[in-house]
Amino acid sequence: MHTLLNENPVHPLFVHFECTYRCNMRCAFCNVWRKNLFENEATTAEFKQRLLECWDLGCSIVSFTGGEPLLRKDLGKLLEFSSRGLGLFTGLVTNGILLDKNVDVLSKYVDALAVSFDVNNKQTFNRTRGVDAFEKVKKNIEYARRMGVEIELLSVLTKETFEFIDDTIEFAKSLELPIHFSPVDNVPREFVEVTDAQEMKVDAGKVLSKLEEEKRKYKKIHFERDYFNFQSSGGFGNTIRCSSASTTISLKPDASVALPCPFFTLMTIGKEENLRDGLNSEKARGIIEQCGSWDFCKDCSVNCMYVVSLVKYPHLLLRWIKDKL
Repeated sequence: MHTLLNENPVHPLFVHFECTYRCNMRCAFCNVWRKNLFENEATTAEFKQRLLECWDLGCSIVSFTGGEPLLRKDLGKLLEFSSRGLGLFTGLVTNGILLDKNVDVLSKYVDALAVSFDVNNKQTFNRTRGVDAFEKVKKNIEYARRMGVEIELLSVLTKETFEFIDDTIEFAKSLELPIHFSPVDNVPREFVEVTDAQEMKVDAGKVLSKLEEEKRKYKKIHFERDYFNFQSSGGFGNTIRCSSASTTISLKPDASVALPCPFFTLMTIGKEENLRDGLNSEKARGIIEQCGSWDFCKDCSVNCMYVVSLVKYPHLLLRWIKDKL
């Protein structure tokens, strides 16, 4: 309500926590692994202080992402602090390679665990992900399921992975796991623009038709109809306006905070600076007010920024929630 009613508010709800840029995959549609800007990562204590400041600002949801978050050796301590220490709803997205070594800590401290599993086909999986990891990831998912860990599979749909969508759904069904399908997206980064995402896109109409048919058979299939249409129409600037700067704290691997979003930086609040003071500065206030108006916003259609921007569009937010059920 604060976000909806206040003029130029600083009441963030979400923390987009890129705890590392290191990754043990080389995904064709991703660009994070191509250039690590944050080789000097923050300490456990520095991250705990930043998370505390996020909680103090009113954030209630944190998503641990990367890179591959399980590469951080102190991840268990950070998850425990987030979930038990601060009471934040704690989510984590992993590629699954290290899932078996972290089952215990993930089951204790993660409220929403998502594992990337684009396709149930070895050759296509390994080619898309850039490493020979299909068997390892699949076995780890099966192991975590046997251990009673709640998991949602994430499948990025490309021209190639869509060809095997029936096999992928069957794998999810065999383990009685929910699976979320999302179209591949060209995630912009100010430091590198090289990905194969644009060439990998599949026709949204064909995908939606197939997913709607399959969801009638298996209710644990999830996808966001509005997001498919949002991406097809060209993203921000053509439909809704991005509000990432007011709704989301973009926490970087060095414990700095970037504005307006994780993908483009017009202002950095260094780890030695107080977060509340930084966000209340004149420069930050100006960025929050202008968020969504810059040229680099116009063609952006990144899913995570779309979701956090739905706070300003209640009718779309309600539909998004319905699609998740």
